Amino acid sequence: MKMFTLLLLITFALSAFLYADEAQTAAQPREEKLDDMMMAGVVIMDPANSEDYSKAWEKFFQVSYLIQNTIGEEFYGVTYYTEDYSPAEGVGQAYMVCTQVKSLDDLPEGVSIRKIPAANYLVFEHQGSMEKVGETYNYIYNVFLADSDYTVLYRDTLERYDHRFMADPDEAVFEIWIPVQGKQ
Repeated sequence: MKMFTLLLLITFALSAFLYADEAQTAAQPREEKLDDMMMAGVVIMDPANSEDYSKAWEKFFQVSYLIQNTIGEEFYGVTYYTEDYSPAEGVGQAYMVCTQVKSLDDLPEGVSIRKIPAANYLVFEHQGSMEKVGETYNYIYNVFLADSDYTVLYRDTLERYDHRFMADPDEAVFEIWIPVQGKQ
């Protein structure tokens, strides 16, 4: 019994080591600078669960074809905080499903706009099921950034969805753009 327990512990430790190494290799970010961007889309306030996010995407796709002057074919999920942000009370967080636009002319009724200020970003890729996106965010904030020389800027965080996201749901890829101040 002791030998079985020891073997089980060794197997668990080895798999944890291999998984951690794989996660760090797969999740190495690239650095990017973005200029100001104008976005048009749908905003939800204080999303509480995955269903809230799904409804925001559904609502966006009901009006997205009416948005003129778009730039590129990408879609974005933008998380930002309002002036009344209070994590303890669960208020003041916004999530915008949007597309980049050249101008604000001829936007359909009910479409919100947001200017994303120029910033430097670390860009991480999430690959696989959306059910595991929490693991990617956990790695970004609690592993990579916690052990880096970057300072996170608490402003617009972007999720960028392009043609790679439309693949098989278990192989889908999207990017997570975290605004940072460079290494100190």
